[in-house]
Amino acid sequence: MSSDNQERVAGAELMKRVLVIGSGGIGRRHLRGYLSTGRARLSIVEPNAERRAEASAMFDLERGYADLAEADLSAHDLAVICAPAHLHVPLMLACASAGLPFMVEKPLAVTMDGVDEALTAVAAAGILARVGYIRRIAPELLALRQHIADGDIGLLRLAYVNSSQEFPKYRPDFQRTYYARPEMGGGAILDAASHAFDMLIWLMGRPVQVGAMYDRLVLEGTDTEDTCLVNIRFESGAMANLTINQFQKPNTNRSDFIGTKGNLTLEHSVLSYSTDDSGKPAETRDYMDGLVPTEAHQARFTIQANAMLDALEGRPCHLATLEEARLNLKVALAAKQSWTERKIITIAN
Repeated sequence: MSSDNQERVAGAELMKRVLVIGSGGIGRRHLRGYLSTGRARLSIVEPNAERRAEASAMFDLERGYADLAEADLSAHDLAVICAPAHLHVPLMLACASAGLPFMVEKPLAVTMDGVDEALTAVAAAGILARVGYIRRIAPELLALRQHIADGDIGLLRLAYVNSSQEFPKYRPDFQRTYYARPEMGGGAILDAASHAFDMLIWLMGRPVQVGAMYDRLVLEGTDTEDTCLVNIRFESGAMANLTINQFQKPNTNRSDFIGTKGNLTLEHSVLSYSTDDSGKPAETRDYMDGLVPTEAHQARFTIQANAMLDALEGRPCHLATLEEARLNLKVALAAKQSWTERKIITIAN
């Protein structure tokens, strides 16, 4: 065998075998992300034959399975669970049973049923497990977190978050997907707001009280809400306000973190730091080099894929743990309960 061929064979052997479970919109983002790393050999599990054929034609895949039972889980190094959220618990249990490390997409589940059982099984298996709150690995959020840790804005006491966009523009098939059905994890709270909940939990600590309003104000053809207003109180006494609508024309993603010495503002990938009332930030930086939001979003999937592959090799990983995602789910369910019962909900352990 020539030296070039030997190098190619050695390189292939070093690549991790990654099984992506689900090849819908989010699954394809992960497929692009892992392929972009040059560190993974990919297979998929996709029950829908048409979707499975499309993914096989679009991506360089080793295998395409119609059912998880067809795949030898022990032959893979990592699973990426991209099935609808109501299927996450049994898929996590399957990975735990096979001793297969995994990353599961958000939200962790749609109810608390089976969640603690799954977390116990994963802990007993001693495997790596993370949840795909992708902003966790974004360089702009890491920089913001470091500013807070360094005390640059003093004591963080308040946050305002607005994450709104014309959702049908980006997912024109939304009425035919999980998004249209609350029992599958769709809607502004379980689907969209959970990203913001994760960011707030990571930066502000444990939530203890939640109050919310939500409704389907515009988007037709679904049984889920397209708008939510959520207030959260944290164990530290700090508070946060989250606004989401999924029908407005501008793509807005802005978070303001207000401390006793100054403010940090994150707008898409641009981070600004202000310490006075001049209206001019003391420091501004775009951490995604001017990429438009959709390009930056896909770029983060490559960063996330590398983060998971690094974690398999024992390196630190910023992605959310199952325990953090469990708390996130409790916040989402508390927000729904708050509006249904017209009261503020206290989050228990």
